[in-house]
Amino acid sequence: MTPIGMFWTLLLAWSVACAVVVLVYRRTLAGIWREPVFRHPVLAIDSDDWGAGPLAQAPALRHIADVLVRHRDRSGRTPVFNLALVLAIPDGAAIGRCGAYVRRALDDPMLQPVLNALREGRERGVFSLQLHGLEHYWPPTLMASPESAVKSWLMQAEPQATEGLPSHLQSRWVDATALPTRPLDRAAVRDAANEEVAAFLQICGVAPQVVVPPTFVWTRDVEQAWEALGIECVVTPGWRYTRRGGDGLPGGDEGPFVNGDRAGRLTYLVRTDYFEPRRGRGAAHALQVLADASAAGRPCLLENHRDNFIGDEDARQHSLSELDALVREALARHRGLCFLSTAEICRIVRQRDALWLVTSMTRRLPVLWTRVRSQRRLCKLLSMLALALALIGMVMWVVLGS
Repeated sequence: MTPIGMFWTLLLAWSVACAVVVLVYRRTLAGIWREPVFRHPVLAIDSDDWGAGPLAQAPALRHIADVLVRHRDRSGRTPVFNLALVLAIPDGAAIGRCGAYVRRALDDPMLQPVLNALREGRERGVFSLQLHGLEHYWPPTLMASPESAVKSWLMQAEPQATEGLPSHLQSRWVDATALPTRPLDRAAVRDAANEEVAAFLQICGVAPQVVVPPTFVWTRDVEQAWEALGIECVVTPGWRYTRRGGDGLPGGDEGPFVNGDRAGRLTYLVRTDYFEPRRGRGAAHALQVLADASAAGRPCLLENHRDNFIGDEDARQHSLSELDALVREALARHRGLCFLSTAEICRIVRQRDALWLVTSMTRRLPVLWTRVRSQRRLCKLLSMLALALALIGMVMWVVLGS
């Protein structure tokens, strides 16, 4: 083979290798390309499971609000806790009397202290309310459960914490009577979605814009029902889990999603990582996540849960201290940091708002490369391909020069 023939053979092999890498990582690369690039660092905290439940939430919510109002971003805005609300729990006494499921809604007099604290925080500008679910479970599933612990949980007189249920039973949008779970009837899904959106409007005084599916297990049937009711945004972990498997874990993955992906009139947002001081992911962890998200032009949407702030006093105080440290250090490290609600982030990516998003390709490219570099395997393969091309060039230079 002549040197020129060798060169073209090697170049063809390199081109085929490039094509294979692009084919294998096409969904990752497409997501990197289409996801919007934010101009400024953005921090939002999504906290789940609040609402109907233990009365200890009321003082916890006020303590969180007291921490948040101490801080302001460059435009004078306070940080926002986006609270995913559960709107009802079982009425144990009523269930005991009639043997059928009866719910106690968040606007029940017994739960008024919690509702008052939620409203106060919203008036102070530090709480944004979003829909988690009418319940954090599918009621017929619980009523059909043979487990004595579940029956006892249903019959409690005091407001219950759904965290005490087995994990698979906390999924609202599947029939978890047996594992693996089964899909719910489409009509039942539609009726339940209608019921929870109407309950949110009655209790909160506004229609929900954002929904956070409990345990991130839901289906397209559920999305279509939400969409018909005016929901605009679904918060995701980057995937849609459609069932619970035989081991009880979420499965049936559909996706992946990136911020701004659409399904009809619904927009998906993706949570970046966790702020869970109770589980060892406190301010230091969240600050690193914020730094990485900002470098990649993404809003930092941190997942959190109410159990960080209720229960054990030492753990609660630790979580409040970590929250204060997170916001304080985020402002110190990131000039131009903006505090936004999840609904506002959704509006920005839906409308492709040029005031918030980078539209110039020359300014987008360095950020897109940062995103590629965060994909370690892909970045390693691209580096190997670049090295291979350089070696081909060097070999041919030596061969032709001699």
